[in-house]
Amino acid sequence: MSNSFLPLLALVACAAGFQFETCNTLFRNEASYTCNEDNLCYYGCMRGSCWSQCNGASAIEWTGPPGTCNTRYHLNTNIEWCWLAGGATCSSNADCGAVRDNACSASCSVG
Repeated sequence: MSNSFLPLLALVACAAGFQFETCNTLFRNEASYTCNEDNLCYYGCMRGSCWSQCNGASAIEWTGPPGTCNTRYHLNTNIEWCWLAGGATCSSNADCGAVRDNACSASCSVG
């Protein structure tokens, strides 16, 4: 293995490991999204109900730990999401903290 190849290999290995440590970086500056560091899913409050990122079509290519959200996938800069079960009402993302790990109440949508 040539010495010029080693730095590139190290960079690729570092980037591959990073994808399992944080929510999708494409949406990091989106004020309406809060990152759940436990499962790498964004969540928040919209129209008085709590939602969470989920894996629908993105599950096909996701190789991350079970129960975590795909940290690379987006469809035209939109993530897959669902309304959270539990019936929590909200007026801010902070209100959804207690239900952020709940299951989806319906299937994933894109939008």
